[in-house]
Amino acid sequence: MKNLFILAGGKSKRLGFDKLYLKISNQSVIQLIDKSIGGLFDKKFIVVKNGHIEFEGFEVIKDKVNIDAPVAGVLTSLMVTRTNKNFIIACDMPFVKKELVEYMLSFDGYDAVVPYYNGYFEPLFCVYTKTFLEKALDFINKDIFSLSTILQNSNVKKIELDEILRFDPFLESFRNINTQSDLEEANERFRRSLSNQV
Repeated sequence: MKNLFILAGGKSKRLGFDKLYLKISNQSVIQLIDKSIGGLFDKKFIVVKNGHIEFEGFEVIKDKVNIDAPVAGVLTSLMVTRTNKNFIIACDMPFVKKELVEYMLSFDGYDAVVPYYNGYFEPLFCVYTKTFLEKALDFINKDIFSLSTILQNSNVKKIELDEILRFDPFLESFRNINTQSDLEEANERFRRSLSNQV
């Protein structure tokens, strides 16, 4: 069993609206993520801080942890899930590569399987297991909320750059949308990809 959790977070100060409602070429980013990787999972969830959304095939859950940090969505996901492998992704990453996610899901025996390049983790593009929850809660109790710090102190499989490039040579999976400029660029990238398919 494998579950998908899309973290919708809350209102983006730079975009001026909730990323939950992000659209590219009239398709929600959540829909684009689902089209790409939804078929890999037994159950699919959207985790929201506030607001309301209905999305076919997804169960919507609200944050169960009162922390204003991305770790809240990860903790909520791991509290809800009944399975050990859980792919957790931010809702603003429209270009996720299915083959990379499949590769990450192939590993067993770790607290997390996470891309790592240029000295940084990608904690919101990560396979988390139930064992990560207990470790994360220990850090939260010490007022440490950084997912990267928790990952550094956990049993993780790092997906290094050479591995990532086999499946995603331009690192498109990790392109997220934080500004209006990012959104315009994502729309243009999406239009180009469609024209290349014709």
